Amino acid sequence: MGLFNGFLMAFLYSLVISINKPRKEAVWLSLVMTASYSSSLFIDIQHISYLQLFLFDITTIFAIIILRSFVIENLISIYLLLWLTINSSLFLGMYIDVSVFNNYEPWCFWFFYSIIVNLADFMMIAIFFINKDFLALAAIKIWFHNSIMKRNNSSG
Repeated sequence: MGLFNGFLMAFLYSLVISINKPRKEAVWLSLVMTASYSSSLFIDIQHISYLQLFLFDITTIFAIIILRSFVIENLISIYLLLWLTINSSLFLGMYIDVSVFNNYEPWCFWFFYSIIVNLADFMMIAIFFINKDFLALAAIKIWFHNSIMKRNNSSG
């Protein structure tokens, strides 16, 4: 319920600050995240599998990708896609560890999972309020894109 409340607050905050602005990307993205995490209100979080959590995050990733085809890509979508990808990878890793390998003994991956999943959830909420590229992801994306384009132009 805590994450839902965080994304609901992010949605309301984005809605209020965008009232007199023509660009509403943050409102749409926060609405997608609020809708995605609202499922936690209707499921028994104690009995959900890691595979189901993985599928929820993959569905949210696809929803954001589809939304990006209708609205301008912005910093928030980059951060959401990064942290949702990290989250879903960790959920898949935990599913494989627990359900496939039947490992129920805590080990370093579980510790890593616990810290990173909580950090990712915090970062996804925080980006709506901070709205700054504090990890320089946009700069890294531009550099990566430019280096690939330069390599393609020089080879062809």
